[in-house]
Amino acid sequence: MLQQSAWTFRYSLEGFLKRLLQGSETGRTESELVQEVLSGYAAGDEKSLESIPARVRAALNAAHGAFVKTEEERHVLRASIADELNDLSYRFLQEKGSPQKHGAILRHLQDATRRGRGELMSRVDLDRDPRFARLENGEWLLTEWELVNDAVAALMTEFGQRRADRTDLLGLLAEEETLQGKTLIFYPELDPRFAASGETVDCLLVEPEAAAAVGMPVEPIIEPETIETHTLDKPTERKEDSQMSETMMMDMVITEEKMENVSTDQLVTTVLAQLASASTTLTERNQEIPNEVLNLFNLEDLQGIEKLMNQRKRLAELAEDLQAVIAKWSAADRAE
Repeated sequence: MLQQSAWTFRYSLEGFLKRLLQGSETGRTESELVQEVLSGYAAGDEKSLESIPARVRAALNAAHGAFVKTEEERHVLRASIADELNDLSYRFLQEKGSPQKHGAILRHLQDATRRGRGELMSRVDLDRDPRFARLENGEWLLTEWELVNDAVAALMTEFGQRRADRTDLLGLLAEEETLQGKTLIFYPELDPRFAASGETVDCLLVEPEAAAAVGMPVEPIIEPETIETHTLDKPTERKEDSQMSETMMMDMVITEEKMENVSTDQLVTTVLAQLASASTTLTERNQEIPNEVLNLFNLEDLQGIEKLMNQRKRLAELAEDLQAVIAKWSAADRAE
């Protein structure tokens, strides 16, 4: 069975350093921070561990980073940036209460300020602002938040509980003395250790046999696929994939044949409907991936898991982009 360290869902190195220095007036030395990173952040082979000191030093000394060095050779967070766009980004994350993609933050700023995306991309610098921390998958959250994915995984594993309600889990953790008064953020959607459906969360680290032993439900949120051997160079094409592709091709042929007889309004409506259908298909497929990950987990296929998680991220981003396009042009159509 794979070790839990293989399921790491964590901050970027810079985000982890921001967390370490948050609220510290005296700061820490470079060597202290390196030791903290080695003990509480780093995971992997010996080569990656050997690179940690250099990576920490580069992050701390970055010209436009969030860290400054005091006269005592200690590192602290720079003062928060007084900037309208960063303040709007901060309030947006507060309202959402969950990590957000950089693109989602930019879209919010576009709507709020009516400025162009190019201008916003050149001006918004969350890396430099100590209030924002980035996850390794590229999403942003507030440094002050307490990301409790690891704590939830440990809790469910300890009690052999495979399935639980998201709110109940956060309620249990909020009672812990070290977490009282903090904003707890549990984000299972892109964490390969979990499969989430609404408020229900499955911890894939808990074997069904272990859950059954303590009387917990063991049915998966989504029916798992038959376990098959996966290869990276020649992915298996499932029957429904082939059928879906054929259906989409037929739709395209029909559309082209009838193009001359379709009005512009009808064409736009048809395209939006097709985009909505594609977005739904992507979302449904994305919801199946945790069970595919579980199959590879049982096969101890780390490369396969990594590939699936990258695909899951791409599917989620593509579905979100399609929804944004649909919302934009549907709103334009209503305005007319």
